[in-house]
Amino acid sequence: MEEAEVQRRIRAALEGDPERFAPLVEAYTPALFNLAAKMTGSRQEAEEIVQETFFRAYRSLGKFDGRTRFLSWLFGIAVNVCRDAGRRNRRGGSASAVEDLPDEPASRGARPADEGLAARQEEERLRRCLVRLPETLRPALLLRYQEELSLAEVAEVLRIGISAAKMRIQRGLDQLRRCMERREAES
Repeated sequence: MEEAEVQRRIRAALEGDPERFAPLVEAYTPALFNLAAKMTGSRQEAEEIVQETFFRAYRSLGKFDGRTRFLSWLFGIAVNVCRDAGRRNRRGGSASAVEDLPDEPASRGARPADEGLAARQEEERLRRCLVRLPETLRPALLLRYQEELSLAEVAEVLRIGISAAKMRIQRGLDQLRRCMERREAES
C-alpha cells in the first residue's frame, strides 16, 4: 500500500472512521506476523503479538507523525511487544520452542526432492539459530535482511544510532554464522 493511501486512511481513522484502519491491518499483518514468528519461534505467540501491535498502533495513531514509513513504525511497536512477551515468558519460566514457522514466500519455484529436503533442513537450522540470538541482536537482523529496511530505518525502528544498528547487525551475523557452523557439525 502506498504511503499516501496509508496517510489518508490514518487521517480518516483519526477523524472518527475506524473502519478505514482495517485495510491497513490486512495489508501489514503478513509482514508483522513473519517478524514476530521469527523473533519468538512461535506461531501462536506471533498471532498474539500482531493483535497487540495493531491494538497499540490504533490507540497511538495520533502519535504517528509520518516522518517514517507506517510499516517501519509498526515494526517498532512489534519489536517492543515481542520484547515484552519475552520478559513475561522468562518470568513465567516458559522457554520458547521453535514451532512450525511460516515458510518464506513460495516464489522459489519447484525443487527436486533431495534439494528441497536439504533446503528445509537448512531453513530449520537457521530458524533455531535465529531464536537463540540475544533479544538485542535478533530484531536488527530480521529488520535488515528479512524486511529489507535500510540501516537508517533499522536504527529508527530500534531507537538506536546508525552505528549501533550496524554493530548489532554485524554481531548478529557473527553469532548466527557460529551457530550455523556448530549445527552443521552436529548434523
